[in-house]
Amino acid sequence: MEHSNHLIMGIITGMLFGIVLFKVGAVRYSRVEGMLLLRDLKIMKFAFTGIATASIIYGLADILGFAESTNLIPRIMPYMGVAHIIGGIMFGIAMASAGFCPGTCVARVGAGKFISAAGVIGLIIGVLIYNAIQPSLVEAGILGNKQDLTLYGVSGVSYGPLAVVWGVLFLIFALIADYVDPAKKFYQEKFSLNLIKDEWHWALGGVAAGSIIAWATAQGEYLGFSGALLALVGWVADSLGHPLSNVVPKVTEGIIWHAGLIIGVLPGAFLAAIISGKFKFDPVPPAFAQVAPMPWVRMILVFFAGMFLAIGALIGGGCTTGAFLAAYPTLSIGSMVMSGTYFIVGVLTANLIYMGRWSRFIEAKKASEEVYD
Repeated sequence: MEHSNHLIMGIITGMLFGIVLFKVGAVRYSRVEGMLLLRDLKIMKFAFTGIATASIIYGLADILGFAESTNLIPRIMPYMGVAHIIGGIMFGIAMASAGFCPGTCVARVGAGKFISAAGVIGLIIGVLIYNAIQPSLVEAGILGNKQDLTLYGVSGVSYGPLAVVWGVLFLIFALIADYVDPAKKFYQEKFSLNLIKDEWHWALGGVAAGSIIAWATAQGEYLGFSGALLALVGWVADSLGHPLSNVVPKVTEGIIWHAGLIIGVLPGAFLAAIISGKFKFDPVPPAFAQVAPMPWVRMILVFFAGMFLAIGALIGGGCTTGAFLAAYPTLSIGSMVMSGTYFIVGVLTANLIYMGRWSRFIEAKKASEEVYD
């Protein structure tokens, strides 16, 4: 019964986050790739606002003295040195190649983009490969060297005040990104009163995401989708009598919660797509068709992107949610190294992919605005 409660809470949390991912447009290829091309900053603004929201919630809970009673004590992502660099490089190349991360890949399947199912299969294979190579990575010294390094630990400043300042700083970053956003040439985003049908404004989506991240913490868990993927595959493998002993030696309540988290993203994105009237079977985003015009090439690319996303995230310690959105409010230095690496590599990779084809991407992006691609 206890495990069932954890599974249900994980699913509910995943559903809520899946809804947010869809409604804010984070499942869209043109949004993710546009961010890496520095031509559409909506997802960046959304992420900055989410970080700000969670940081301020954690900081105020600490300052006002109710962090322990509400369990709003953020988990620290450890610093793992070279593992962040290796994992970040793999993750950045894969993310730019297919325009998704683990959470958005699963959400795309829920929204009817079934080409992303190849990415989900790749993610699962990536977890199995990671389980096989993990002992070798430890032996080579790439994994295993973990330190609790945080900004407040290094600076000597109390967490609460620093977290609030950090949150305000990221709100400023979001406003600056909004001011310089090149995508404003194509559309002027406004707050919509029709939250059911329309795509959400980045600020609304960010506040919702940050609040869900804090709620996950209040449940005693951590919102990260690469870890959730590992938990789900490990749980299923254990149920089949073939446990992933290197990475999931025991199925705990936390493992069950995280398995539910990634399961919940599917129905969450599905419901959001249905009520928005945007559920479509496997439409190929116009911009992605420019990258891989032949269907079988797209499927292969999506599969390998999923596989390398999983391996990179597990080596480096997190994905776009686990090492950025949910991790930055904890002021973890390890998360900053990991996310900084994959973002820089992702930007370079995306620009190499579209080198000389800017006009095609811009034309395709205009077409992509008509649907949640």
